[in-house]
Amino acid sequence: MTSVSMTRRGAVRSIALAATIPFACGGAIGATVAAADRRTAATAALLRVAFPHGRLTPDFYRGVAETYLREIAAKPAAIAEHDRGLALLDGSHIAPFADLPAVIQKGLVEKIDQEPFFKAILWRGAELIYRDRSVWKMVGYEGSSLEYGGYHDRGFDDIDWLPRAGARA
Repeated sequence: MTSVSMTRRGAVRSIALAATIPFACGGAIGATVAAADRRTAATAALLRVAFPHGRLTPDFYRGVAETYLREIAAKPAAIAEHDRGLALLDGSHIAPFADLPAVIQKGLVEKIDQEPFFKAILWRGAELIYRDRSVWKMVGYEGSSLEYGGYHDRGFDDIDWLPRAGARA
């Protein structure tokens, strides 16, 4: 059996190092969580600007943003492109995009609305938002009509505010 000798200074240094490891790792984990939270907040704010509905709550947009980000998480190129786009929105240097007033957010989005990341989130965001049944009534969609004979027999002719064909105004 071999013995290992350690000086008092070496022991204190080892204890100090061991005590700092959880803080260092926690800081890195905390930074990753903070970055993910900023990404989610900015994506939710972007969705609110792109699809502004006063009756949809911030939590609804956040849920859609989380779903979208989960979907693109498996594609490193998509995440990189999304982060690049969010960096363009954060480029105002006034505040993070999610913290800006709606009028400034809208102006920033108008500047980047031809970017590939914006087109991607626009297409997928529309599907995620308007596929939600809780949104249907709000926008006046009655749901699928196929199982009820199609729209011809289900509300196609219920527009009572237009003059009848052949009637003179």
